[in-house]
Amino acid sequence: MSGWTRGWRWAAGAVVVLTAATASWTAPGAPAAASAAGEPAGPVVSHPWQPGRPQLGVQVYWVDTPADTDDVVRLKARRVLDHVVGMEANAVSVSFPFFTDAVDASGVYVDERTPSPERLAIVLAEAREIGLRTTVRPLLDEANLIARDSLDWRGRLDPADRDAWYASYRAFLDPYLAVAEREDVDTVVVAAELNSLQADPHWGPLVEHARTVYSGEIGYAANWDAYAEALDGVPADTVGIDAYPQLGVAPTASVPEMTAAWRAWLDDAAPPRPGLLLYEVGAAAEARTVDNPAVPHTEGAPLDQGVQRRWLAAACQVARDRELAGLYLWKIEFDVDPAGADPAGDLHDSFLGREAERTMRDCFASWGAVP
Repeated sequence: MSGWTRGWRWAAGAVVVLTAATASWTAPGAPAAASAAGEPAGPVVSHPWQPGRPQLGVQVYWVDTPADTDDVVRLKARRVLDHVVGMEANAVSVSFPFFTDAVDASGVYVDERTPSPERLAIVLAEAREIGLRTTVRPLLDEANLIARDSLDWRGRLDPADRDAWYASYRAFLDPYLAVAEREDVDTVVVAAELNSLQADPHWGPLVEHARTVYSGEIGYAANWDAYAEALDGVPADTVGIDAYPQLGVAPTASVPEMTAAWRAWLDDAAPPRPGLLLYEVGAAAEARTVDNPAVPHTEGAPLDQGVQRRWLAAACQVARDRELAGLYLWKIEFDVDPAGADPAGDLHDSFLGREAERTMRDCFASWGAVP
């Protein structure tokens, strides 16, 4: 899935506006029960994650705004995480961008859009405080790669000097692994969708090194068409899937028809395996999403909430029927105010306020309630 996002920056007085919005808004479905002792109201995770229970999660994608103070970061985190809990989720994955100059570049880098480990710690602490399972997931931004060549993306990397690339990548990961250790993060996904590198023998030493810094679960997120290769090549504790399969169904297909197509794809791409996790599941609210669910928005395409709802309902049903380790819904952007969602006017990849959001909330609620 592309790291494409739509960002926006706060105007002067953002702290005051955000504070007021946070204080007055309650995530849908989240109990806002203040105690008699005057403790602040807040959401409650209905069915907290425990080992052996499914991860019912939402991906939060964070492109940092350098002008934000730490207090604003904390308030934004509370706003988004309250909404995550209100969706009956028990887990959150924080994805954020890092960069490379070209598919053959020999290194990676961060810039002002990449949240620092210290700012990431603020969000992780807020998530832990309200009982959410946490995952940290750096995601290579590919906008500049596509600008050079429309066929280039993170799955086509071919560094000219692989030793240098992995050394650079290890140096990038180290401070995030360290903060994940300090903040008791459950999983660090060390990479995502790097199809062309999955057979590289450098992964062994990199994962081995990561284990010396971080003691939690190490994951890898395979693109939907490259899961088997990732299993063979990346020695992570968990190899999950960013699931955007092209199922060959009609936009008008019913939930049972889409469910059957999802089941057939999953049986072929990822035969039953303990602990299989869908790290990303998303769909645009437009008819062409059945042709390529990874396309976030087609300018001029009519809004079709029904196809988005049915697609996600089918994915969640199959994940539950197959007793997968869980599913993460793509995505809520960190800067977005969910209370201000515009279902009719927002870009098509958003589920906020749309039929699909209620569908996923219902799926999470019923799935999470099963002992």
